[in-house]
Amino acid sequence: MAVLVAGLSATGAAVPATQSAPPATETVAPEPGVTTPQVSWVARVLLPAAGRTAPNARARAVGRVMHYTAYSRRPNDLMVTGTFVGTNGRRWVRVQLPKRPNGSTAWLPASAVQLRAINKRIRVRLASRTVELLQNGVVVKRFRAAVGTGGTPTPVGTFAVQDPVHSTASQRSYLGPYIITLTAFSPVLRTFMGGPGLIAIHGTSAPQLLGQAVSHGCIRVSNQSVSQLWSVVEPGMRVEITKT
Repeated sequence: MAVLVAGLSATGAAVPATQSAPPATETVAPEPGVTTPQVSWVARVLLPAAGRTAPNARARAVGRVMHYTAYSRRPNDLMVTGTFVGTNGRRWVRVQLPKRPNGSTAWLPASAVQLRAINKRIRVRLASRTVELLQNGVVVKRFRAAVGTGGTPTPVGTFAVQDPVHSTASQRSYLGPYIITLTAFSPVLRTFMGGPGLIAIHGTSAPQLLGQAVSHGCIRVSNQSVSQLWSVVEPGMRVEITKT
């Protein structure tokens, strides 16, 4: 049974509440691809396909969407942001792309993807500096976080887990054991540490800074917390970053 969280330990780990949350029963969306407060959808790209600006084979192509990720070469799972069925009966799926500008999308023919529903999502609250894990719309875990500064803010919006990876031996001392990359990019840094300014949820070597606005835009949590998140996150999982 899922439990609500009453608070946080000094390390940022979730502390169970005294009352249990409602049972996390499986919830099915009424229509494939339709997002609800309980369910979102992931599209696994099965074969390379032209991403288009509109659900029409004649619409302008924005690029080729591959069936594997650019970094780890794992299957490419993308968050679904819409669906459309044309008058000819052809179905299309709109997906969010891991590219600038933030929120970039493309339409793919449904024949090029495989859809699956997911009943978990992550919510990052910048004002309270917390990361929440929700299941069927209910908060089941909450973690203390450090977020971007005023000069290097964490972007606000709806994103997705992109291509989560184990940190390398050289990164582990300051990024923790896992790096949960998102489809979000820094609004001010075009490059950072040799990368394109990609935003991620990761661990930290300075847990005493959790609860503060001290990062270059990434969301830092304790190493224990990022390990817990790693055990449940999936590429394509919905991640909401809010100001409140």
